[in-house]
Amino acid sequence: MSTGRALPAFAVAFVFSLGGVVACATDEAATTGGGGGGLFGGGERAGAVRIAEDTFDAGCCQKRELDLNKDGKPDAYQFTKVIEEQPVVVRKEVDVNFDGKIDLIRDLSEKGELVDERLDNDFDGRVDLVVFFERGAIVRKEYDTNFDAKVDLWRFFDKGAMLREEADLDYNGKVDYWEYFEGGKLDRVGIDRDGDGNVDEWLNSAES
Repeated sequence: MSTGRALPAFAVAFVFSLGGVVACATDEAATTGGGGGGLFGGGERAGAVRIAEDTFDAGCCQKRELDLNKDGKPDAYQFTKVIEEQPVVVRKEVDVNFDGKIDLIRDLSEKGELVDERLDNDFDGRVDLVVFFERGAIVRKEYDTNFDAKVDLWRFFDKGAMLREEADLDYNGKVDYWEYFEGGKLDRVGIDRDGDGNVDEWLNSAES
């Protein structure tokens, strides 16, 4: 048994393509200077619109613009902060499908370590998947599977292996479904049938 709410095929393909896109943005910056006046940016050009609901204060940093598809408009941004007299990239934003809107945000710590990735899987201008990292490893994923701006699916990881999944199957703001894993395999499933937030029935992996 599973939640039955896997991401659409296009979204899965989108997620798997991110590594190449972000690498491309970095390579572009290294080889061309980015087209935004170098590391510390230059004049503003009409480019990809940043996610409106994002609370990041761009004033903390210098913005660098990148034109990945060579159409003369920025479709990726890097934000750099000077820390101990050294420039550190603390944020990257990419318009993955070149529709004029940012779809991927990567936040980095002041040590340059990846903290989280936020993705707009349905390209509607709102984040619906957030991936959290610790020391470079994924520790949690939060999904908005019905695109209503509320998280309804959580996945927890340890050293790359999924530990458990929690889901709000009826979208009422309460977790009512749990999956627990042992050794990378589904061990048991918990179901809350009366909506009180507690497991009413446990199923082992054979039954589920």
